[in-house]
Amino acid sequence: MSFSKKILTSLLPLAFAGGALADTVTAELEFTKRPPFAGLIYLVDNKSTNSQVTIDQKDKQFTQKLQVGSSGQQIKFNNSDDVEHNIFTNETKHSANFDVGLMQPGATSEVALNWQENSIVRIGCKIHPKMRAYIANILSDYYQVLDFEKKKKNYQIQIKDVPSNLTTMNLLMPGYKSMEFELQPGETKEVPISKKGKQRGTLKLSRQ
Repeated sequence: MSFSKKILTSLLPLAFAGGALADTVTAELEFTKRPPFAGLIYLVDNKSTNSQVTIDQKDKQFTQKLQVGSSGQQIKFNNSDDVEHNIFTNETKHSANFDVGLMQPGATSEVALNWQENSIVRIGCKIHPKMRAYIANILSDYYQVLDFEKKKKNYQIQIKDVPSNLTTMNLLMPGYKSMEFELQPGETKEVPISKKGKQRGTLKLSRQ
């Protein structure tokens, strides 16, 4: 199943408070080079996400590329593999630093999500250096994880039932500077995607 089909069929209506009018945000991403490992696009809110952050390991890899949570939540790590693992991060620029130690097969561990908001941090395994995944700290339930593929350069997603009063959007991708922009109801916009000063793609947005 293609990326766009997976996204469009997996989106579920999201509740919103106060009876505000709801919009649908459509985003089209086109990369000129190989896309990043993963990403996240969301509407900035002031409420913690309802997501439960659970990170699992199987076949010497993390089972999901990117998970989403909010400050104060607990991150649960599972080792469903048949080998030992270790999970750690040390991203000082986002004040993220933890190491759960050695995890035996079947073991679980928890740490607090307490680093900088509106950021993503990379986690890894000291035993298996090729393993990686990301955890985002955001305040929103109106988001979509971007599960990029190595050879695919074009993606389209929708975020439905967005309250009309939420107009600030963020795009987070590993290795890219965080992008923040405004998108009003009825507006369309095209935003360049840049990395280290060079344009690597385009983000087209519309809101109805």
